[in-house]
Amino acid sequence: MTRNNVVVAVAVAALLCALVGVGTLAQRRDGARVDDSGRFPPQRTDRPIIGVLSMELSPTIEKVVGAHHSYIAASYVKFVEGAGAQVAPILIGQPAEYYRKMVDSVNGLLLPGGATYFKEEEDNKYFAAGRQLYDLAKEANAAGAHFPVLGICLGMELLMVAAAGNDFRDNCDSEDPLPLGFLPGAKSDSRLFARAPPGVVHTLEKQNVTVNHHHFCITRRGIEEQGLEREWRTLSVNEDPNGVEFVSAFEHRQLPLYGVQFHPEKNIYEWKASKNYPHSESAITAARYFADFLVSEARKNAHSFGEDERDHLIYQYQPQDTKRRLMWEQLYLFEEQQQQVPLVRMASVPEPAAAGQPDFEV
Repeated sequence: MTRNNVVVAVAVAALLCALVGVGTLAQRRDGARVDDSGRFPPQRTDRPIIGVLSMELSPTIEKVVGAHHSYIAASYVKFVEGAGAQVAPILIGQPAEYYRKMVDSVNGLLLPGGATYFKEEEDNKYFAAGRQLYDLAKEANAAGAHFPVLGICLGMELLMVAAAGNDFRDNCDSEDPLPLGFLPGAKSDSRLFARAPPGVVHTLEKQNVTVNHHHFCITRRGIEEQGLEREWRTLSVNEDPNGVEFVSAFEHRQLPLYGVQFHPEKNIYEWKASKNYPHSESAITAARYFADFLVSEARKNAHSFGEDERDHLIYQYQPQDTKRRLMWEQLYLFEEQQQQVPLVRMASVPEPAAAGQPDFEV
């Protein structure tokens, strides 16, 4: 090849690179990687933020910490942060535009467990907010955004009740750690479990590691009666001491919506001795998988708060020590606000109950 031909070839290559972009990826000023059309590749963020919904206080909790608008157990925050994401609290009792803004800004959602009722919207702010978030999550996914939701215990039940449009839960009474009863194919071809390391699946299936603490449940019979089996896939079941079979894990058949009836956050972050939560190395590893899974799913989402991100994060608040008078080590307590950046009044927690007084729990 002559020198002139080499010059021409180099010029042509440079022109092609300018037209189509090298490797089809470029870096924006904010550091995000986009292709030549300006769209994000499948892994959309390395700064995932998970929205965690707050909940009204039960009478038992109020006896310990006093009256407040809502709370989030700190173990849910640590659960998310330990998997490499940040947390944005989503407060109950807010206007509809607030929830739309939050879904448009976070990369995924965690619906926590707790003690509250599913009543009419004016009576139950957790249920009302959760139902709105469920609808908005479905809208976001339908619009092409990969928006994952994980419901834990009451949060799992909320997903089903929102999907059905009525409360079809059954009574259950499960208080013990259990192994999962996987249904055929769940370990190999479900989105929730197919990626799990073999050791994690073995632990979940063979050891009493999943922490159960619920008095209501979703059953396969109930799902079938509501006609939800076409949308939702049951992945595992368990039985309570009375022989009532309940769904312990499920996923939506098309959308990244998942639910587990057990509490993986408690294995890692709750330590009240009377609860006997499994804290073995294998139990911790299995529990962490669910946090890792949620955050991995959230990385596929491109939502962002923008420049005011910090104002919406959990760092604006301080967790309060319960002195183990509840099942939670710490709670984030919120006051009623309808501001873009809610403010919190720091709450003091009474000293532990004296000997002979009741140890309030839920």
